[in-house]
Amino acid sequence: MQLKHKKWFGISTSVLLLAGLLSACSGKDDSASPATASPGSGSTASKDPVTLKVEVFDRGNAPAGAGPVDNNFWTQWIQKNFGDPNNIKLQFVPVPRNQEVDKLNVLMSTNDAPDIVFTYDLNTINNYVKSGGLTDLGKLIDEHGPNLKKFLGDDVLKYGIFSGKQYTIPAKRTLQFTQSSYIRKDWLDKLGLPVPTTTEQFYNAMKAFKEKDPGQTGGKVIPYDFAALNGTVITTPSVLINSFVKKMSEEDRYALSATNMPEIMKPGYKEGLQFVNKMNAEGLINPDFALDKDGKSFERDIANGLVGSFTALAAHVNLMGTGNVFDTMKKNAPGAEYVAMDPFTDADGKHPKAIYDPTGVFMMVPKNSKHAVEAVKYLDWMSKPDVLFTLTNGMEGQHYTLENGLPKAITTDEAKKTFYNNSDIAIVINGKDFGSLDKNLEAVALSFPAYKDLAKQTMLNGLKDGFTNPRFERPIDAELKYNKTLSDKLQEILVKSILAKPEEFSKTFDTMSQEYLKLGGQAVIDERRAAYKEMKK
Repeated sequence: MQLKHKKWFGISTSVLLLAGLLSACSGKDDSASPATASPGSGSTASKDPVTLKVEVFDRGNAPAGAGPVDNNFWTQWIQKNFGDPNNIKLQFVPVPRNQEVDKLNVLMSTNDAPDIVFTYDLNTINNYVKSGGLTDLGKLIDEHGPNLKKFLGDDVLKYGIFSGKQYTIPAKRTLQFTQSSYIRKDWLDKLGLPVPTTTEQFYNAMKAFKEKDPGQTGGKVIPYDFAALNGTVITTPSVLINSFVKKMSEEDRYALSATNMPEIMKPGYKEGLQFVNKMNAEGLINPDFALDKDGKSFERDIANGLVGSFTALAAHVNLMGTGNVFDTMKKNAPGAEYVAMDPFTDADGKHPKAIYDPTGVFMMVPKNSKHAVEAVKYLDWMSKPDVLFTLTNGMEGQHYTLENGLPKAITTDEAKKTFYNNSDIAIVINGKDFGSLDKNLEAVALSFPAYKDLAKQTMLNGLKDGFTNPRFERPIDAELKYNKTLSDKLQEILVKSILAKPEEFSKTFDTMSQEYLKLGGQAVIDERRAAYKEMKK
């Protein structure tokens, strides 16, 4: 969920890690692969190879023997199947995932950026648009991207339009869920309680967890846990807080829904935050949440059987997948079991929660690139169904087996050496696409064989009553100007408001909210209102 993918209050987010695993290249001819049958978008006419530079995330998590992110099985496979037939030499440029915006800004400012760059951060894109740093890709897509256009469709491509031009190509996000809630079923059973379906039932269950300690933790129980609100993992009380938000006019939605911006000014948001403050005063949350920047304490508390419930990513990989947190918990606390819940209800009895736009990362071609045509051809080739299937799944029998007609990853250690970064290589898609929501959900659930039913239910809950935030096609100057200041101030408001004494909550929130508005929040709201009125005209 980078979320924006890193911020719990504006998911823009995350990510699915689907482990279709590919074993090492052994020199064997893979011409039988369906993806190699139609390798290119047409050969280039130049006699000398053109070098196309492509950004790739370096997450620092390559398995031993996998090779670097810029020279491994997949980069070599792409060179053979796209580069060689088109007389193009692919050069992959690693960018640290946790520093991607800062690194990209340096590359762009020094004119050293690759021909294809990408980011999730809309403010970064708007800055590039405003400074004239990006290539308008509209005509190039029309001329050289028929497969790309067909795969993404107008509903996705329109998200790449800024200031009236196709400055970016959004990846297609096949599943838009972000957050979902989990609760200890074994604790509920011991206390004779149902899985909560309302906020009141949730609160009563948390009180019972605290008072009766069904896990016999010796007083260490954490009924509802989450990590730092500006940390690197998406585990938050945001769904709970936003369930208190009241209905707004369309104009207010546009004015108050900017990521990292004036969300705290939404009607009802204060009441939601006050509810979390009440929970803190009653010992129902972890009072040290703000110190847990990387989420490791949160995961450790779960693994030790101390956490009654939490809200985090649906189908969470670290918890029920490769991170093995739930497996460790079962060893430390025999009988421990989490189930999915969706309790946070608004005034209409619905379960609202922010979900991702139908887009993943935003791909761009810098203005000074001399290879925009080759860049679009590369993305067009990647968008072919057979190519994309191979990039995201591998080859049957070697990297996956079929279960109910869907690929289920082969998870040998040897396979992991060559398939760990496929989601970062297949940049035109976020997730996997099998043609329908049901199949896409089922395919993700297959990645968690020990927790298949739980994974699927968390995804369904994460989509239920989901909403996306409205957007403008032009940059909001005040957001660009005040983004860092307001983001930092927002964190201060949230943490201090949650930790304040209940009798001091209103004063704390109101005082700091006024400071927030004076620091630029009001300017953002005013400009967004004006932009909304312009758009409606």
